[in-house]
Amino acid sequence: MNPFMEQRWSDAHLRMISGSLEELGVTLPEAYSAIGQEHVSVQGSGATGYYPDVAVVEETWRHGIPSVWTPEEAGALESESKLRSPWTGGARAPVRMPRIVRRELPKERWVEIRHDDGTLVTVIEIASPANRGSRRLEYLTKRADYLAAGVNVVEIDLLRGGKRLLDMTEEQLRAEFGPAEETYFVSATRSFDPDRLEVYACPLREPLPCIHIPLRYPDLDVPLDIQLLVNRCYETGRYWKLDYAAPLVPPPNDEDAQWIAERLREAGLGADPYP
Repeated sequence: MNPFMEQRWSDAHLRMISGSLEELGVTLPEAYSAIGQEHVSVQGSGATGYYPDVAVVEETWRHGIPSVWTPEEAGALESESKLRSPWTGGARAPVRMPRIVRRELPKERWVEIRHDDGTLVTVIEIASPANRGSRRLEYLTKRADYLAAGVNVVEIDLLRGGKRLLDMTEEQLRAEFGPAEETYFVSATRSFDPDRLEVYACPLREPLPCIHIPLRYPDLDVPLDIQLLVNRCYETGRYWKLDYAAPLVPPPNDEDAQWIAERLREAGLGADPYP
């Protein structure tokens, strides 16, 4: 995995969704279809800077908003007594004009696999920063709703920041996989046995796996090559243009930092963030 891809994760996320749809479109049995889904999420107060920054724009601040009169504007319409504070009896403070900004609301995207009879069979989620941060609770609720409705859930989590989506404690992770600080995780939960979790540990320095995508019993699983998706994303997104001199957040451990530096030197990708 290339951890620097998080610099443009919104773009990488979209490309991997698109790549998943293309791969599944040629591997799914005839009775199934892979469909891309999207909706806009409201960014919460705890959100980080993974989405585009707000931009100041010029426009009439009252556009589409009912006016609140300032004392000066209301003088010709109301008596002065109505412009005084009901608590202090003094003059009301002038109403300040707000500064208008526009922001891009983050879009949540995922892949649905549906049977031709209309049944939603499997959902594939590629984790976003919002899933691991400000909208984590909403995401976990959605996952529980899918499983309760008899839908298989596949989660591809290739991010380093925030809290993991994997439904395991840190103690369980260490017991099963050893130190997991620099490990990505992919998992699948089959609706008929939600207590059974299929986990693919993906250490930073190892190739990403080709995984099982479950369908409806008794139909066989179909494969999805995660490394192929990431490689295609790197190539089509021209991610060799990323800022490879920028330190990663959170910082990698010493062994992974050395491995990253060696890969950057081999690829001729500029300054070493870990000299």
